[in-house]
Amino acid sequence: MPKPYYLHLTWRDYARCWQDFKDYFEDGDGEAIQRPMRAALKRMLEQIMRAELTAHVRARPRQRTRRRTGQRNGSYTRNLLTTFGLIRMLSVPRPRKGRLPTRLFERYRRRHKAVDNFIRSIFLAGVSTRDTGRVLEDLLDKKVSASTVSEITKLLDKEVGRFHRRTLSDDYTLLLLDGVWVKVNGYRVVKKVVLVVYGVRPDGRREVIDFRQARSESTAEWESFLNSLYRRGLEGKRLELVTADGGKGLLAAQEAVYPDVPRQRCWVHKLRNVAQRLPARYREACLAGAKRIYRAKSYRAALKRCRCWAEQWRSRAPKAVACLEADIEELLTHMRVFRKEPKLWVKVRTTNTIERVFRELRKRIRPMCSFADPECCNRIVYGLFMLYNRKWEDRRLWQPRLPTQNS
Repeated sequence: MPKPYYLHLTWRDYARCWQDFKDYFEDGDGEAIQRPMRAALKRMLEQIMRAELTAHVRARPRQRTRRRTGQRNGSYTRNLLTTFGLIRMLSVPRPRKGRLPTRLFERYRRRHKAVDNFIRSIFLAGVSTRDTGRVLEDLLDKKVSASTVSEITKLLDKEVGRFHRRTLSDDYTLLLLDGVWVKVNGYRVVKKVVLVVYGVRPDGRREVIDFRQARSESTAEWESFLNSLYRRGLEGKRLELVTADGGKGLLAAQEAVYPDVPRQRCWVHKLRNVAQRLPARYREACLAGAKRIYRAKSYRAALKRCRCWAEQWRSRAPKAVACLEADIEELLTHMRVFRKEPKLWVKVRTTNTIERVFRELRKRIRPMCSFADPECCNRIVYGLFMLYNRKWEDRRLWQPRLPTQNS
């Protein structure tokens, strides 16, 4: 009978190997996979840095050549946090003069760039700075402090600045304008409104074009915001429709910056205003009748339904009827502009598309109660909007349309 392969070991060596084997799998299959990957990554990084040093001094170790521009000076060790976990005692070679111009990591950095992006994504998803550190400790075997998470998220400030200054294209067919109120901390907690412009191109591609913090939804604030978009390239030459709520400041600003573009009043905001002017006993029935107006199959049919609805409710709810009748033309603008494309009516008659993003923003800030400062507000709003812009790259609001006379 052949001797087992392990009998060449002493009992002590066998016990040590068996203990190493148990220690290797003590943290589960995930750690058993990550550990050799970290070891392989460490060897690869060290090999790359040795090759970079060879290129830097223009000579291999102990090679004599006239092209040599420097000398090796040993190495030092450092830890580097990667997406596979913490790589300990990474050997970094160094020249006698200057430093190694490596592209693997920046000077004094102890984290790989992918880890910073990972931390930033976790924070923008709604996890607090302290909880982000705890999550990373379990995933990467390295504790990250709340202050470190805050410093990493501050790196978004440059991206936010470039986003606000970028040149805009003028190929949008539809604009949706709306604002969402948030609380921002400072000397004291104040309410601010985030003004948002959302655009859709003729082929249905959509995106949040830009946003801005403002003190109110006044005409001056909206006009300043829209004028900045106009100067950056959004002149509205191909615009067919602008959908907005019923704020007087917004309507006046849109009239000043884009006076030739038809305006669509949001039905959701209008029905809310109508509901406030209705007695509770009439509210359900009256609003049900009002909703039949925008469900009509043509502009003329919608006007007819509006007249019938007004005659039915004028005596019992005169204020509600007057509120709807005052803006009925702008409420039905979408039926005239997209007369041959009724499938688009449900997409353009409200600002629901952008309200969906506002709901996600409110979910994100609910655990915070208020933003720490205006810069924090900009970072989180920007991160959320960019997340949705990436989602919408493959999810168009409508299918590509045939060219119209306006385009």
